[in-house]
Amino acid sequence: MRWIPFVILVYLVILIQTTLGRVLTFSGGGLGMIGPDLAAIVAVFIALRLRDGTEVAIAAWTLGLAVDLTTPGGVGLVTAVGPMSLGYCLAVSAVYRTRDAFFRERPASQAMLTLMFCLIAHALWVSLQTVFAQGVTRSWGNYGEALVQAMLLSAYTAVLAPLGCWVLTRCERILIPVQAGRARRGRGRTW
Repeated sequence: MRWIPFVILVYLVILIQTTLGRVLTFSGGGLGMIGPDLAAIVAVFIALRLRDGTEVAIAAWTLGLAVDLTTPGGVGLVTAVGPMSLGYCLAVSAVYRTRDAFFRERPASQAMLTLMFCLIAHALWVSLQTVFAQGVTRSWGNYGEALVQAMLLSAYTAVLAPLGCWVLTRCERILIPVQAGRARRGRGRTW
């Protein structure tokens, strides 16, 4: 992994998510605002492309930390740093371990893996936020609604994942050096 371009990509993705991402956000009725998790698309793309599990975990932790730092804790509440980092690490581990069962270039595979990633990461985040909330009665009362909101966010992100993976494929050479044992497109193919 080329880390400097990756950090720049993380910055750009978080910048897009916090500014232009509001255009992609819509109201989910009584569930609040529903928008895509663009950092999750990057995490799934990295999990599909890298061979080294340690690099995948570090990249996912970095993305989760960036999401943690840009997620407000609410009015008068402290922003908790750590739940999304943990969620991203656990979710990317699941994607990394199951990726061999999928065709990585297929849009349906990218969407399914992104859905799985988001469900794990956001369900864990909602659960941790509920457990560590200051007002326990208020928090547990909204737990089901928050889980439904996380499921809708996951589905929305999964729909956008093939487009995001297509864009990231165009920058793959900048992010990921050619790995040993991996044939380049158009070269090294033997039938």
